[in-house]
Amino acid sequence: MLPKSQRLNLKKDFKWVAGGRRLESKYLKLFIRLGENEFPKVGVAVSSKVFKKATERNKAKRLVSAVFEALYGRLPNAVNIVALPKAGISKVKSGDVLLEVEEILKSEKIIN
Repeated sequence: MLPKSQRLNLKKDFKWVAGGRRLESKYLKLFIRLGENEFPKVGVAVSSKVFKKATERNKAKRLVSAVFEALYGRLPNAVNIVALPKAGISKVKSGDVLLEVEEILKSEKIIN
């Protein structure tokens, strides 16, 4: 998990980022918004409607967090990202999700 200083922590921050650009993939829904922060900030929001059990929610959150930990060094400084995992994410390996997120961010020219 990313350190607290590199995460979005407040509800108002999540809502602000959710008002930005929306990207969707097979396993995730991403909201991206550029801000004035000195380093990238990432937030993961897991719905209890999609993941009924707490263990499922925790697994989905850990998986998405691991993906963004791996990509964190390549993210531009002013970017804010909120990731919402979809239902099928808990059945795949983190490497597959990493490749998918990397591909989406490259296509949107957020990372090289």
